[in-house]
Amino acid sequence: MIKNYISTCYFPSTVMFIDDSRDFLLNFTLQLDPNIAYKLYHSPYDALEAIHAAHQPEYLDHRCLTEYLDTSSCPVNNYTINLDLASIHWEVYNPQRFSEVSVVCIDYAMPGMNGLDFCKKMANSPIKRILLTGKADEKLAVQAFNEGIIDIYLQKQDPDVTNRINEAIKNMQQRYFQSMSDIIVRMLSINSPSCLQDANFIELFNKIITENHIVEYYLTESSGSYLMLDIDGNLSFLIVKNRQDLKLYYEMALDNKAPQKVLDELKSGEKIPYFWHPSDYYQNNWENWHNYLYPAIQLNGNTDYYYAYIKDKPPNAGIQPNKILSYNNYLERLDEMAEE
Repeated sequence: MIKNYISTCYFPSTVMFIDDSRDFLLNFTLQLDPNIAYKLYHSPYDALEAIHAAHQPEYLDHRCLTEYLDTSSCPVNNYTINLDLASIHWEVYNPQRFSEVSVVCIDYAMPGMNGLDFCKKMANSPIKRILLTGKADEKLAVQAFNEGIIDIYLQKQDPDVTNRINEAIKNMQQRYFQSMSDIIVRMLSINSPSCLQDANFIELFNKIITENHIVEYYLTESSGSYLMLDIDGNLSFLIVKNRQDLKLYYEMALDNKAPQKVLDELKSGEKIPYFWHPSDYYQNNWENWHNYLYPAIQLNGNTDYYYAYIKDKPPNAGIQPNKILSYNNYLERLDEMAEE
């Protein structure tokens, strides 16, 4: 798993395999990780046409920062205040999200258009590129890698090539979403340390992902809170605050004459608040704060973090599970289409 920072969202996406050998493709897919969604193409021309015709979602940074990218006079330190993070987790309602192509895995030696020529035609695309080569093509592959034409190359004759491809796909999909998140993550770190780049928090995040079989996640707050889903679409939340966040909540609670118990819990970090809607934060009846507070665990990193992992949907979370297509259901649909 990529470790330098956590992307602002991640969901299973589609891999495009391109090889003029039908036998290789059919044999290979039998050994592919069953949880990888894929499309097969025997013609690089057809694959390019499909990529150009497909509707790839607008880049995350464009969705979140468009208003301010178009406003040259906006000071940089205002980005973190005005980030539209809601546009990130709204993607969970998009039933087409899993069909987004994030990785292309293509054979080098093909008639008409070889794998490198194909990748050159994708120079401006964020889609990651894996090139399969023969031994004689390795020098060309190294040069292409150094020039940034491809992201990784693997030898087709390697007896362990299937396992290597499975692993490469996972890494490339992580990098795909990281590249989409890069500007946002940097903006979030301007005013305060960001847990998304903290090694200790990244370790905790990956542990939660692994232990709870999370397959997709979406940033919901600049503090580092995430909406998470497993393969069956079961919801969970990772709520994160730092000491500065809790100080602001404490001062607001104090100004609004919140009960002493609420003040003590916020001051000690024993509990942390989570407001799905900003209106809950500003209009909340402070006597009812128990509906918004969750027992927290302290984590030491580049600053002190307080987190709570909630497996059941919080009562104040504005999520509609019945409108979410799970990845498992999507894979079942693909199987049904393949059988037709």
